[in-house]
Amino acid sequence: MAKQTEINAKQPPAVKLMAAGALGNGFATYAVSAIMILYLYEPLRAGGLGLDRITAAQIMAVFSSLGYFAGIAGSYAADRLVGLRKPYLYGTLLNIVAISLLVIPHGGLLLFFISLALQIIASGITGQSLYSLVGLIYRQNGKMRDTAFILIYIMNNVGAAGPVITGAVSLRFGYNMGFLVAVIVQILTTLPYIILNHHDFGTLGLLPPDSMQAEEKQRLKKRLAWGTATITVLTVILIRLGWLTANNFSNAVGLLGLVLPIGYLVKIIRSTKVTHQEAGHLKTYGIFLIGVSICMLISGQANGILSIYTLDHVNLNLWGIHLSAASFQTIPAVLAVFFGSFTSKLWAKLGQHQPNSSLKFGIGLLFWGAAPLLMILPLSLFPGNVKVSPLWIIMFFILMVAGETLVSPVGRAMASAIAPRAYTTQMMTIFTLFQAAGSGMAAIAANFYTKGHEVAYFLILGIIPIVWGIIMLINNRKLTHKLTQ
Repeated sequence: MAKQTEINAKQPPAVKLMAAGALGNGFATYAVSAIMILYLYEPLRAGGLGLDRITAAQIMAVFSSLGYFAGIAGSYAADRLVGLRKPYLYGTLLNIVAISLLVIPHGGLLLFFISLALQIIASGITGQSLYSLVGLIYRQNGKMRDTAFILIYIMNNVGAAGPVITGAVSLRFGYNMGFLVAVIVQILTTLPYIILNHHDFGTLGLLPPDSMQAEEKQRLKKRLAWGTATITVLTVILIRLGWLTANNFSNAVGLLGLVLPIGYLVKIIRSTKVTHQEAGHLKTYGIFLIGVSICMLISGQANGILSIYTLDHVNLNLWGIHLSAASFQTIPAVLAVFFGSFTSKLWAKLGQHQPNSSLKFGIGLLFWGAAPLLMILPLSLFPGNVKVSPLWIIMFFILMVAGETLVSPVGRAMASAIAPRAYTTQMMTIFTLFQAAGSGMAAIAANFYTKGHEVAYFLILGIIPIVWGIIMLINNRKLTHKLTQ
C-alpha cells in the first residue's frame, strides 16, 4: 500500500479523483458480480434464485458482453455530443440506482433482470469516459501516462477486494445486504468527483472532441428511432416463434461480440478523420486487441465456471474459517495491487531499458495460458466427489493476474496514445469491445463445459493464449516499430 501511495502522490488532483472513481467502480463491479453468479445459482431455500449452473454462467457472460456493447453509445456521445465528464457522472449514478434494486428483499427474477437492464444502460451512458479522462489529462505528457493507467488499474483492483466483504455479508445476512454494501461504497467514492470535478478538471473534458453538427444530430435521431423500432419488432417476433431462448440469446451475443469489435475498428481505420499514419497504428494495434479478447475468454472462466467449481468442489474451510465462494474473487484484487505496484516500480527503475509494450504483452499472454492449464491437474488427480484444496484456485489467480498486470495497463495506455483526436473515447471502447468479444466467447465456451470433458476444456483454453503470446514475442520489435513510426 505504501508503494501505491507513492504512485498516487505523483499524480495531479484530477487523476486522483478518477482513481477514487475507479476504486468505487471496481468494488461495485467485482463485488456485485461475485455474489450475483451465486445469487442466481443458489437454491431458493438458501436465498438464491435457483437457476442451473450453465444458465447462471451464461447470464453472467451475456451481461458482461452487453455492458461492453452498450458502452459504444456512451463513448460516441462523449466524443460527439456531451463531452467526457457528464457521461461518467450520470452513468455512475444510474448504476447506483440499478444495484439498489437488488437490495429489495424477495425481488425475484423480475427485479433481478430489471436491475441487470439498468446496469447495462448505465454502462452505455458511462462508456469509457473514466479511462478517456485519464488519457486526456496526459494527452501532451506521454511519460506519465503508463504510470497513471497503472494507478487506475491498482485502484480498480483495490475496489475489487469487495467480494470478500460482500461475500461475508451475504453469508451472514443474505445476498440483499451484500448488494447494499456495494451501493454504499460506490456512493462514497463518487461524492469526491461530484464535489471537486469543476475545481480539479477546469474545462477539460466538458466539450466533445469532435462536436456534431445540427444536421448530423437530426440524422442521428432518425436512425435511433428506426433502430429502436426494428429491434423491438424483431424481439417480439423471435419470442412469438419461440426462438429467443436463453441458450440462443447467449450464442447470438457471443457471435455479435466477435463481429462488432472488428467492424467498429475497420470503420475508424477507414474514416476520413483518421490520417494514413494513424490508420497504420490502429492496424498494428489490432494484434494486441486479439490478445485482449483471448485474455477475457480466460477471465470469463474465473467469473463463471470457476466460481461454480469453487462452490461445488473446493474445500471452503481454511484454518478453521468457513469462506464463501465469493471471497475467492478478492484474491485477484489483492494480487493485482501487489503485481501492479511491483511492475510500476520496476518500469520506473528500468526507465529506457524496460521491455517494449509488445514484449510485456506477449509475456503476459503466456501467464494467461498457464492458468487454465494448471486446472487440468486437480481435475485429473481428484474424483468429482472430493473437495480439493483452495490453493488450486489461488494458484490459478496468481498466474492469471500476473498476465493481466502486463496486458491490461499496457493495452489501455496504448489505446490512449494512438487514439485519433476524433475518436478519443471511442478508442477506449474499441479496447473494451474486444474484451466483450472474449466474454462472448466465454458465453459460447460454457456450452462445452460438460461432465467428462473438463480436462479437454481447460487444455484448449490454455493453448490459445500461449500460441498468440509466442507469436507476439517473436515479432515484438517489428510490432513496436510499426506502432511508433
